[in-house]
Amino acid sequence: MCPRNFAFWLGSVAIAGLFGAAPAAQPVPKSEAAPCFNLSCPIEPAAEAPTGSETGAPAKPYDWRASFATYKVGRVPRTADGKPDLQGIWSRSILTPLERPGNQADKTEFDPSVRAEFEDAAQQRQFDLRTEPTVTPPGEKTTDAYNTLWRDGFWFKVPMTSLHTSQVVDPANGRLPPLTPAAREQRKRADDLLDRPATGPEDRPLSSRCLRPDGIGPAWTGSGPGGQEPTLEIIQSPQAVVVRVEALRSQLIYLDGRPRPPASVHLEQGAARGHWEGDTLVVEYTNFAVDGMVSGARAYSMPAVVMSDGTVRKRLTERWRRLDDTHLLYGFTLDDPGTRTKPYSVEFVMWRLTDQQQLVEYACHEGNVNLEFTLSGARAKEREEEQQEK
Repeated sequence: MCPRNFAFWLGSVAIAGLFGAAPAAQPVPKSEAAPCFNLSCPIEPAAEAPTGSETGAPAKPYDWRASFATYKVGRVPRTADGKPDLQGIWSRSILTPLERPGNQADKTEFDPSVRAEFEDAAQQRQFDLRTEPTVTPPGEKTTDAYNTLWRDGFWFKVPMTSLHTSQVVDPANGRLPPLTPAAREQRKRADDLLDRPATGPEDRPLSSRCLRPDGIGPAWTGSGPGGQEPTLEIIQSPQAVVVRVEALRSQLIYLDGRPRPPASVHLEQGAARGHWEGDTLVVEYTNFAVDGMVSGARAYSMPAVVMSDGTVRKRLTERWRRLDDTHLLYGFTLDDPGTRTKPYSVEFVMWRLTDQQQLVEYACHEGNVNLEFTLSGARAKEREEEQQEK
């Protein structure tokens, strides 16, 4: 590799490491074809918005109470006031695909016999990608800035916490509704801005400076093997619940009945107000920022696609229910007519890290040369092109 290309290349590798490994072939269990799982999945083009005759409410409305009732519930720890104790450090790293794989189009659940094979195959893929998880230019050998040694699924097997063939439970086909034309155009502009050589720091997302993470909720989805920072900590009191993540931010859910902020107040993570319905904590979010989690943030993986949905009209409803000592059921319904053609709902089961007492430090900016290398690399590329034109 030419020295003058090194800075540009290194900055690109650092960016690739921040947003996940490139897709590759997944080992196939003997019993049936294994799906890709979340960050392992190739990024498919967003579906075109349907015509007016294809939009509208689903034929059978999603009933979260009936759906939650299908999960097996064991002994549930409780707080002093008798509510389910949601506290602990929980992982979103699971083997339930966000969207239903094409080879499972007519199935809502996998066969129980493939659970162990899927878990083994997912870990083997992380072993196989140990040194080559990025798209490498022909004739060159690179190593991702964050190869699979540092990612979920290398030192442990990511569990298949449910047999569902998708985290998306509504629409019934297990697929996300199409983006609206306006959202597709906004996403294209963000992608074009990120793909071109940066003319200045304004061209780069705030994640380049560790100021704002990409793909962090609310809402949440399972991240799967190859993900980073999938853990969250829940702290609970009768008046409030705090959801902390590794990357920069916490979400405060008020349970004390206080009013919502005025309609003129817009918050990036929205205003959360929660209440208990039996043993399920239901949280309603409103007052989102106009460009909440969209502007300048490319969807590098399918989970980021969900969590980057957002316009000022977005309404989000979360549901949290503890199933037993080590499993937490989470679901949400997201209604944002400015982003997707209809509401959709997601459910998945988190698992508790029983041997972890606190969140890992988010040491992102220490030694961060992302922005420096990206800009200096772009200038080096420009000088190279000028020389070639002479």
